[in-house]
Amino acid sequence: MVTRNRMTVTAVGLFVGLLAQHATGAEAPVVHKAAADAELLVDAELFRTEIDGYVRELDRQMRATLSEELRRELARKVEIAKDERRTTT
Repeated sequence: MVTRNRMTVTAVGLFVGLLAQHATGAEAPVVHKAAADAELLVDAELFRTEIDGYVRELDRQMRATLSEELRRELARKVEIAKDERRTTT
């Protein structure tokens, strides 16, 4: 009796699963397309100038950040060197 109940539940589950698979396979796939944009024309000189300005500003910021980090690291090493010199004399 228990086996029959389990087999029935399993069979019903497989049958519903197969039906669901067929139902999703029968649906037409939805294709999303990008909206048609107007052609965008960019002045090459302006584009180069903007990119060049961006790269220069990024370079300046990176140099400033690296310089600050280097100063912090060197300050720690100088402190350690001072402490070592005091303990050895």
